[in-house]
Amino acid sequence: MVSIFRPSDFHVHLREGPILNHSLNENLKHFQRILIMPNLSNPITNSKILLNYRNQIEEIGSNQMDILFTVYLNDDWSIKDLENSYQNNLFFAAKLYPKNATTNSTSGVGDIRKLSKHFEILEKNSIPLCLHGETIAPFDDPFEREKIFLNKELVWIQNNFPNIKITLEHITTKDAVDYVKENKNIGATITVHHLLENTNSFLGDLLKPELFCKPLIKNRSHQLSLQKAALSGNKKFFFGSDSAPHLSKKKFNSQCCAGVYSSKYGVSNLIEFFSSNNKLKVLDKFLSINGNGHYSLDFNKKKITYKKIKNFKFVSKTRCNQDYLIHYNHYNAFWLLNK
Repeated sequence: MVSIFRPSDFHVHLREGPILNHSLNENLKHFQRILIMPNLSNPITNSKILLNYRNQIEEIGSNQMDILFTVYLNDDWSIKDLENSYQNNLFFAAKLYPKNATTNSTSGVGDIRKLSKHFEILEKNSIPLCLHGETIAPFDDPFEREKIFLNKELVWIQNNFPNIKITLEHITTKDAVDYVKENKNIGATITVHHLLENTNSFLGDLLKPELFCKPLIKNRSHQLSLQKAALSGNKKFFFGSDSAPHLSKKKFNSQCCAGVYSSKYGVSNLIEFFSSNNKLKVLDKFLSINGNGHYSLDFNKKKITYKKIKNFKFVSKTRCNQDYLIHYNHYNAFWLLNK
């Protein structure tokens, strides 16, 4: 048996349409708080779109869980609308996507320096900035894009706007771990699939489209660095699943969409990972304490209990809109929440 605080997930994609119902209800089962991403097919780039998306989620029902909204940071946001929306508590953080870096990022930013006025608003209002940390230059090696972003883009943001609270999302490299440790006013989320997978499990034998994500899963040495950071309990590192559902027809084709849908078994996988490394004493830090602390949020500290189930029958896919959503799972062991 393992007792922990009900987890928080500080990086979730709920999507829209039929997928939204599935993903939101899945998250309601596991988390007390989630931070949801704004890269919809019609990205959240003004208050009208933001309010419409909020209303969709509230109609499904979200009063069992604290949902924090992000906005899609680009030139489409007028400075006045962005500031007013934040002051009216319509969103919690701003998300920056480099243009064409990942799913639904065609409206992303080509040159971050052109967003200086927007960064000024974030700094002035203490609005957190969440970063998809990859460069987009056409000849940058996809396995090196995170490292290049740190030295080229992130340094510029921190030098010019030192008081913005930054979250470097879904880090994948030792370079990112070291950067976060060495710099102030920045934390980082780590996903369950980047913790548990590496290039060998992703494409060392047969290519596994269900593990295709952005940033790409990296090699074993980078994986070990992520694991060490998560298991250390260091307050700068915390859980953000980047759980990103896609219908199977978009995952298993010649133009595979980036995203790993991990919400269903993510917490179970993390309990098993920390347990197998004899680090259950710091699991609460990674799943609850560090992320809420980074964002200066209080949270429900009532403990919940999980028990390990033998011979559990895992569900690999869920029917959705005449297709399927594919669930990520790493371990054979399953930890069931005692209700």
